[in-house]
Amino acid sequence: MSYPEHFHSIFARNCEVRHIDKPTASAFLSSNHLYGDAACRYRYGIFVRRYSGAEMRQADAVHPYPIGTLVAVAEFSSARNWQKGEALIRSYEWVRYASLPEVRVIGGMGKVLQEFIDEVNPDDIMSYAPAEHYDGEVYQTLGFSKVGVKQFGDSSSIKYRLKLTPYEE
Repeated sequence: MSYPEHFHSIFARNCEVRHIDKPTASAFLSSNHLYGDAACRYRYGIFVRRYSGAEMRQADAVHPYPIGTLVAVAEFSSARNWQKGEALIRSYEWVRYASLPEVRVIGGMGKVLQEFIDEVNPDDIMSYAPAEHYDGEVYQTLGFSKVGVKQFGDSSSIKYRLKLTPYEE
């Protein structure tokens, strides 16, 4: 997968998050994510809903992504339950997020994360970012904490965790 020189910025406030089916998520991620699709329970798409003046000026008033275009996809796992003292913690993994290669959905990860939290009410969300391709800064901006590095064969990934319910490690 190659990365474009120039990006089209689309503001998340001008998009909507909706559930999508497995074939739609799979096709999108197979084309737009470094690792392709994954087995997941929750699949969300970010769709263009409208354009602001700044977005229209950027595209010279002819935007290449019509209203209704799927511009990003996120996938989350089923719950993994574990006991922490008296509490049963429901932890989920944010498994995939990708946008079209030439599109930056500004605020997209935050918008889809909030939709997932509102719908599922998780206690904990964790995710991995491939260390050789990504610094994970957006995870920290979203409130995640860096909790370590994990080796996967020849590559390593940074593990992030967002605690939504307090618990002892």
